[in-house]
Amino acid sequence: MDSLIHRTLISGLVIIALIGGLVFSPIFTGQKAEAANSCQPITKSVKLIAGETVVKVAPDNPVTPGAGGRWIHAMTWNGMIPGPVISVDQGDCLGITVENHGVAIHTLDFHAGNGPSNAIGCQDADGVIKPGETVTCTLKADTPGAFMYHCAGDKILGIWEHIANGMYGGIVVHPKVETKAKEFYMVFGEIYPDSIKPGKAQAASFDLTRLKADNPEYILTNGMAFKYVIKIGTVVPPFVLNGPPLNPPPPAVQFFNVKPGELTRWYIVNAGPNDDVAFHFISGLISVHDGVGPGGNQLGTQLTNDETWNIPAGSASVIESTFPEKGIYVGVDHSMKDVVKGGAFIVEAKDTSTALDHPRGTWVPPTGSTHVTDDRP
Repeated sequence: MDSLIHRTLISGLVIIALIGGLVFSPIFTGQKAEAANSCQPITKSVKLIAGETVVKVAPDNPVTPGAGGRWIHAMTWNGMIPGPVISVDQGDCLGITVENHGVAIHTLDFHAGNGPSNAIGCQDADGVIKPGETVTCTLKADTPGAFMYHCAGDKILGIWEHIANGMYGGIVVHPKVETKAKEFYMVFGEIYPDSIKPGKAQAASFDLTRLKADNPEYILTNGMAFKYVIKIGTVVPPFVLNGPPLNPPPPAVQFFNVKPGELTRWYIVNAGPNDDVAFHFISGLISVHDGVGPGGNQLGTQLTNDETWNIPAGSASVIESTFPEKGIYVGVDHSMKDVVKGGAFIVEAKDTSTALDHPRGTWVPPTGSTHVTDDRP
């Protein structure tokens, strides 16, 4: 009995300590994180605009029939899903300006940051970014790799809704030692609408019950299901060869173009918020470079010329692939239910590919670039 009482008291003290740690942390108290790690001078800058808008998340096609496609009441960075890629070099001091143009409270969480002032330093004295506010902060880009950034709601409250509604993006920190490659930005995400009907006027809202049941309606690739796919299948309904395509052919829908034998590098972000992405190239092999390698100025290697790599929700991986011959390759989340819901994109290897023929928003400024985002006209 004495042993049971002792264990119960110890468990109670541990729970009290954990609760106390959360209650008095800057995230919950609103206390602004001390900028002990703030960096100077600022070498690159980016502006992120937080807000709410209606966004198209699926086209009008045999899988999602009805004029006008499918729309949701989204939460966004810079008015789009996903937020823009942010590209910096290892050692850069990134200056960040966040403007809240919306009606909800928002915050910014950088997974690339190490320490509260780097990860959640963009906040006002109450620890949030209120409607109408502008805050500034810095991020010291010490660790190379690909990382997610996202809104953390109102000091964690509602974080699930803000992420599920599209308020996420990716940051790339180029290592000091890096082989030149053609680079692409690709973000997978899930949406959980309360109803999904055609047309902008019938835009859906977030459904917490569906999120808790882990039942997303679509898997988005850079903000839209089936965004980079023309058709799937040949004769099996609803993917019928002779019926309407999933999307019109290029140039209306862009593919990811590469040259045969060219080294390509893919910054794959899995925004979740719930499920893993089993990333795979149909007809291709991948190498995975995450973490930090010897010396701290290059990426580590987890996988070489293998088939599939699992990316947890809230994470990102740097994946390299060389497509050996001309033809069509397909990047997929190899969880088949997610392919049916839109988690696939087409890569075409052809001799006429150029260095800058990326789909809009997917170009990643390379090492040493003066650009931070894909701001090309």
